[in-house]
Amino acid sequence: MKAQKIISLNPSKNYELIGEIDSSTHDEVDAKVISARKAQPGWSRLTVGERITLLKKISQEFIARKNDIRSIIAQEMGMPISVCDQIDIDLGLRYMQGYLDRAEQWLAPEIIYESEKEIHTLFFEPKGVAGISIPWNYPFSIFIWGVMQNLIVGNTVVVKHSEECPFTGKLLESIMQSANLPEGVFNIVYGDGNDVGEYLMKNSIDLIWFTGSTGVGKHLNQIAAPKLIPAILELGGSAAGIVFEDADIPVTIASLYFNRFVNSGQTCDGLKRLIVHRTIFDKVVQGLKDLTLTKKIGDAQDPSTDIGPLVAERQVVNIERQVADAMQKGAHIIIGGKRPLHVKGAYYEPTILTHITFDMAVWKEEVFGPVLPVVPFDLVDEAIKLANDSEYGLSGYIYTQDKERALKVSRQLQTGNISINAANYVIPQVPFGGYKNSGLGREHGKHGLRELCSIKVVSLKK
Repeated sequence: MKAQKIISLNPSKNYELIGEIDSSTHDEVDAKVISARKAQPGWSRLTVGERITLLKKISQEFIARKNDIRSIIAQEMGMPISVCDQIDIDLGLRYMQGYLDRAEQWLAPEIIYESEKEIHTLFFEPKGVAGISIPWNYPFSIFIWGVMQNLIVGNTVVVKHSEECPFTGKLLESIMQSANLPEGVFNIVYGDGNDVGEYLMKNSIDLIWFTGSTGVGKHLNQIAAPKLIPAILELGGSAAGIVFEDADIPVTIASLYFNRFVNSGQTCDGLKRLIVHRTIFDKVVQGLKDLTLTKKIGDAQDPSTDIGPLVAERQVVNIERQVADAMQKGAHIIIGGKRPLHVKGAYYEPTILTHITFDMAVWKEEVFGPVLPVVPFDLVDEAIKLANDSEYGLSGYIYTQDKERALKVSRQLQTGNISINAANYVIPQVPFGGYKNSGLGREHGKHGLRELCSIKVVSLKK
């Protein structure tokens, strides 16, 4: 069977052709899984420290190739080079270093019970072969999240990167290969999710690790269930931000802009619904508008660009549908609401909407682009109810100088990660994952690494 072609287009430059590569055949996927299976016993027999020593070489090579990584990400998915280091490359490197520094501690055997006669110890052992699917929106850091956590605990991996950024995948593959890991420990395949991704996850693997849409995540969970293998799923989100009347306005405005509009709003845990106390509603909306208007929309490879394109035309079309639905139901546009005229490609202007009703798509659905619906509230209970009015529960944002109130509200939000006054939970020590339709399991830190392991209890008579 002749291999299908994966075509890479530049969303910044009117979908200019970057190049094409061959999609992996099913036989090639089989071979990669067999190779990973063969390599796994030897990789798992190494100590955590021995694996870390080998993986440190890769970290150093990633640092040396930052310019190359930044350039291909800007071309393929439109992340501006002005922010790429901050939100993707340096972020991923910090996570990798965090794993390397702390994994021995996090995975050390743990005594859970001891008496005069017995001692009971938990051991954390590798699952086996992990099938990993990486999305396009943070193509470096999420690669680090999926691949490095599994390799450190002793799993071997077969990775499929997104078909939206195949040359990013090729570059990361070449860097991984430069470290001369044992053959079969790291494997990568290429293709779309419906064909290659599906075939990989139905193959002889011991763990599914996926970041992406809720619909695909549910489907992968159905694949995992009859095989009785775990599925670590980090899925969609529609995080609410609650701004109380005593919020520090400058800090809040800067945080709102970053958490909604950075990476053109293509962030799973981004702030996608804004709930503002009525007494400061106009002030917050105006402040966010003023800041957003200072930002330049343009080619992701231009260092002066703040906001680049979305990843593909289909993303723009979906955003247009969601905004059109809001307008038909009475929403007001504060800024944006259309494609910019001065650039050609997958661009959409940063958009702020008010007069929102709760049957609008921009409220009910995940909005994976630079659109922010804003609603007022009067009472705390009302704000909490609005924040929880979502099928998702990945993240939440609270802005108030009353820490006691912030903590009380945080306990009532149905979400896995909460930032209070712009505190950053995206660090390697902190587990990350969601409630409801935002996924299963956790990534990062002690809890995340242990999710990738089988837990063995050894009970010993003294």
